Amino acid sequence: MKAVDLTRASHTQRRQCLLALGGAVVGSLVGAPLARADSLPDVPLINHDGRRVRLLSDVWRDRIALVSFVFTDCSTFCGMQSAMQAELQQRLGARLGREIVLISLTLNPLADDAHRLADYSKPFSPGPHWWWLTGEPSQVFRALDALGADQGDPNEHGPLWLVGPARAPRRLVGFPSIAQLETAVIEAAGRRS
Repeated sequence: MKAVDLTRASHTQRRQCLLALGGAVVGSLVGAPLARADSLPDVPLINHDGRRVRLLSDVWRDRIALVSFVFTDCSTFCGMQSAMQAELQQRLGARLGREIVLISLTLNPLADDAHRLADYSKPFSPGPHWWWLTGEPSQVFRALDALGADQGDPNEHGPLWLVGPARAPRRLVGFPSIAQLETAVIEAAGRRS
């Protein structure tokens, strides 16, 4: 398959890339929850629609989240992660919002304002329970630090996901299959019940 810029790819192209990946791409849950999850701040952020929200009380709340870390100038795997979340959005259906949310948090709040996130997210057709978040850089960096995400040069970050409740999300490193992501989210929702 030829290289495809997933940030500008059609739905069909993104789906073909996902299918080409199959189950051969690495992804593993790290056993322990994040060490600093209990200190996750309820920072004020801005959703891609320009709405001001708070990370814990408005977005995550008492639900299970699948969190990815992206930025709009990404030319590597951010588009792939977003395409995977788009597929999960369809698979999870009515569970989204009620017990599960998707979160894409920018790694580059210095460049990514709500308008840029809205443009970037459009090809992935985010629904109302898929939050694309940016905000005041100091607040975004506080959240990134507490979540254990890379804060250096965004072009050098690795693929990282968080799955679970805000008090104890688990790290998922690399590129799991869609089925693995779906299982991780559903199992986390089951443990919460």
